[in-house]
Amino acid sequence: MQDAAQPPRKAPIRVIVVGMGVRSMIYSSVALTNPELLKIVGVVDVDAKRREYARLTFGLEDEQCFETVEDLVAVPKYADAVINGTMDRLHVSTSIPLLRNGYDMLLEKPFAQNEEEADKLLQCARETGRTVMVCHVLRYAPFYQRLKQVMDSGEIGHVINIHMAAQVNYFHESVSFVRGKYASSEICGSGMLLTKCSHDLDLMAWLMGNNHPQRIASVGSMYQFVPEHAPAGAGSHCLLNCPVERDCPYSARRLYIENPQRWADNVWYDSNCAPPETDEQKEQLLSSIDNPYSRCVYRCSTDIVDHQSVLLHYKDGATGTFSMTGGASVSARSVHVIGTRGEIYGTFETGRFTISHIAPGAPNGRVQHMIDVAAEQEGRHHGGGDREVVLDFIAHLRGDPTSPGKTLLEDSVCGHRIVFLAEKSRLSNGAMQEW
Repeated sequence: MQDAAQPPRKAPIRVIVVGMGVRSMIYSSVALTNPELLKIVGVVDVDAKRREYARLTFGLEDEQCFETVEDLVAVPKYADAVINGTMDRLHVSTSIPLLRNGYDMLLEKPFAQNEEEADKLLQCARETGRTVMVCHVLRYAPFYQRLKQVMDSGEIGHVINIHMAAQVNYFHESVSFVRGKYASSEICGSGMLLTKCSHDLDLMAWLMGNNHPQRIASVGSMYQFVPEHAPAGAGSHCLLNCPVERDCPYSARRLYIENPQRWADNVWYDSNCAPPETDEQKEQLLSSIDNPYSRCVYRCSTDIVDHQSVLLHYKDGATGTFSMTGGASVSARSVHVIGTRGEIYGTFETGRFTISHIAPGAPNGRVQHMIDVAAEQEGRHHGGGDREVVLDFIAHLRGDPTSPGKTLLEDSVCGHRIVFLAEKSRLSNGAMQEW
């Protein structure tokens, strides 16, 4: 019998994973580390290998494995919630029937491809009364949590300008956004700003609070990964017909075999195969003309941008800028906020930001101190945000205390709308768009 002095023990949240991709695997791993909080009780995926992986990993029965969302909603509701990690273009079409079937949802970003889809999803969530939380995981990173606290405290006064920048390193850029499935809006359903930088523009909207933008403009293009920038004599496929492959930093052999770095696993995963055990097997796969990762990065005919800048004018007169640059030597997210009483500058990867206060009597006319959360973020995906967003979702469903940065759908709309208007501006040669 349970001790009467102790509160009743809460059952774990029962979740069905829809789309057993890389992101869903990260989120659902909480069920393995904390089974008292989360239990995976089903999987939906069109790929039989991924369904089998989930079945074995989480001890599922055959009747808990579904090929489509239609198959799942055809049976009576038997879980508390779903983790929706489908491809971007499927988010709304898969979410709506699940919400109407009574499931709460943790939904991968971006939650919609355009404003019409966003409105449709928001309306459905309101009508059904279901919870939708969006995986804007960086809100949960200690760096941005502390930054938000400082800005909200008024320590630097009223914000005059906020600038944020995202650098996408060259091997991530080439794997995901040039050779990979996110290189084509037709395949993934969205462009670079929405796919990669909805994190950043959500952060900007969250940091600025209720001070929404009133006007937005944006410019950008595909600049680097085009045929005219290919090395002289370059072929169409690295390992098939390229005499300059050994000198190219984007050689498939150099990136995915000799120096695999972090993103090479995506190559094998998206090639629908287990990671090859030998270099010879990897080379064989990359020698196939049908493998998109064998192509020359300069001849992929991608239709998304590799750099873009966004300009925002806020309702109180403040301004904001955001820039994304792909193909950089190192990944980095930086932020610089200038207020009426001081400023903040830092980078997410270092886990540190410096606060400078206006001080006429001090040396150099300022006083500074540093906030350092590097130790809290070290070695953790997105600074720990991948795990924390799941824990916050669980806490919300259980009625436990939640994060002040909780990413409910209603609180995530602003960042997405910035993206939609920025893309509309870019496609209109930078014309200013009204909020």
